[in-house]
Amino acid sequence: MVVAALIPFLLAWLGLAHADEDGVAIQAELDRVRAEIAGEVHLAAYDLVDEMAYGWINDPVFAKPTPVVLAEVTVPVGLGTGMAALIENHIGTVLTQNPRTNMQLVHCPSCTAVVVHSGPEGTVVTRGYDNPRVLEEMGDNTGKHALFVDFEAEGSWLVMRARLTKLTPDLPIVWSHTLASSASTPSLLREASDLKSAAEARAEYLDTLQSRGPVTIPLRFAVRTYAQPWTDQGTPPPPFLWLQTGAEIATTDSRAWFSSLVLGYSFIPQAYQGIMGQARIYRLLGGPSRSLTRPNPYAYVGVAAISVWGPATAAFREETLTADELLTDSELAAPRNTFGALQGGFDVRIGNRVGLGMFLESLPVLRNSNNIGQYAAIGTLRFQTFGTEVTFCF
Repeated sequence: MVVAALIPFLLAWLGLAHADEDGVAIQAELDRVRAEIAGEVHLAAYDLVDEMAYGWINDPVFAKPTPVVLAEVTVPVGLGTGMAALIENHIGTVLTQNPRTNMQLVHCPSCTAVVVHSGPEGTVVTRGYDNPRVLEEMGDNTGKHALFVDFEAEGSWLVMRARLTKLTPDLPIVWSHTLASSASTPSLLREASDLKSAAEARAEYLDTLQSRGPVTIPLRFAVRTYAQPWTDQGTPPPPFLWLQTGAEIATTDSRAWFSSLVLGYSFIPQAYQGIMGQARIYRLLGGPSRSLTRPNPYAYVGVAAISVWGPATAAFREETLTADELLTDSELAAPRNTFGALQGGFDVRIGNRVGLGMFLESLPVLRNSNNIGQYAAIGTLRFQTFGTEVTFCF
């Protein structure tokens, strides 16, 4: 009976707990969406400020550097004072790094201070730049101007209204302009120290994407080292230095998959020479498409055909070869050793321009060689070669 009496209370408690969890989840999702929208609005506001400064660079308001006070920045209701502070900082950065605008930001405590004036008609609370008496005390010789920037949300558009006012009692407007940006338009994210027009910024962005398109030319420097044999009887080949180039081809700009075909050449005087052909297939590990800002890790498998000749290449044979034989019996060195290789490795592309990689390579025809050991094995597949690479892509 006691258990039966407690069942309704238990069910009610479980329902409240479930409702609380749903409420927390909904609130978290609302906060995420709100933060995402606020971030897009901030970037759109930055674009409008950049466009305003770019206009001043091409058509300056003043013929020579002129002191300007950043008087006021207003933002849409609901975005808070944080957005206003961010925009103020961005305006300061853009004007400081672009002196060709002839706008010299200055600090004017009298202009931005709160002034209280009491008289027979009542008490008036204003900012200094709205109080004629303060402006009269500043005089006409200061030559200062005030910049007012107002942002408003009108439907799906963010509108910026900016004006320059001379700090005299009559507050004449010497320049005003209105700019708008659709909320659905991606931000250009122009560099503050090198402002460009919207058309130029978009063209530069497209050029960047096209220059890193589906076909690139790699210039690769590789070092192959061979494992020591299990016994001390054999002598492994020396490290081989390779210079390789060819083409990397992808079906799409995302470069989630791409293949490479390269030719290589190796040469150390009086030791060895070699040529090779190599093919690989790469798979991106960091997501569905490459990133322009962070390193992109790739895994790959490949095959290679290698042909080497010279005194130092006699170790590419299955018979045991000692160091004395390498030095004294030149007849043991075949004029040329040709063999195939299977590869597997990792490559990290930095900025899609530089690659750092490492790989293991299996030499099937030399799997029983007494001159070469192994670094690792997968079943019957032995990896006798370890290599490192540095790739520059053009």
